[in-house]
Amino acid sequence: LPKATNKYLATFRAFLEYARNNGVKISPTALSSYKKISVPDDETLTKTYLNEDELQALYNMPLTGLKEQVRDTFLLGCYLGQRVSDYSTLTAGDFTTTSKGTPVVKITQKKTNSTVTIPILYENIYKIAQKYNYVFPHVHDVVLNRYIKEILNELSDTVPALKKMERTVLTMKERASEQAGKITYTRDEKGYVIRPRYEIVTSHTARRSCITNLYLRGVYTTSQLMAISGHKSEKTFYEYLCCSSEEVADMIANITPNNRNIDL
Repeated sequence: LPKATNKYLATFRAFLEYARNNGVKISPTALSSYKKISVPDDETLTKTYLNEDELQALYNMPLTGLKEQVRDTFLLGCYLGQRVSDYSTLTAGDFTTTSKGTPVVKITQKKTNSTVTIPILYENIYKIAQKYNYVFPHVHDVVLNRYIKEILNELSDTVPALKKMERTVLTMKERASEQAGKITYTRDEKGYVIRPRYEIVTSHTARRSCITNLYLRGVYTTSQLMAISGHKSEKTFYEYLCCSSEEVADMIANITPNNRNIDL
């Protein structure tokens, strides 16, 4: 996909620059040949998130066995805003308090090796932790990605918003299958592939859900939220926001005094 390709191109260009700076002869043509490729609009249309009401409905859903473990693992990500590789290895020792007594979870992120301190803002975190006696299930992200779609499909019978069709993109494997005539995907009037929301939820949706929900509360600064999520740049942080312009308008209106008293 274009975004992934651009990441690899940037890494390769950095490698060429490093080689040149260390005495390796690199053609100027080579240095200018590996430019970023354009990213089509639909490349950014796969993002979705679950709002706090949907998360509570998911929490209340009666499940057992592996599906219950998948649901609980996914919810931890939605409440803590971390990668599955970080929150799936939580222990009782990660739950602590600050010097002022604020309940927090401390996690050292594997990707960056930086420690983040996350205030516990959802009571469900404790309920899930106590259910497993702080020995959390280890659910591989491949398993999580498969079962969370099935779970949300079941939940969509009582939460119809999960059936809403959203624009998305195909994986390389899916594109190859479609080109070979093995499968046909539903498209909208502009030709974009569309799927129900429950089908495009993955382990990464949990991180997006946490960041987006906290952002939409309208009471935290970007730097505060980045301190929780562990993002180092605002550009990367904003890529995790999935809210629409209407949701942002509602957020602003809700924190503006007397906004509902305006005569229209």
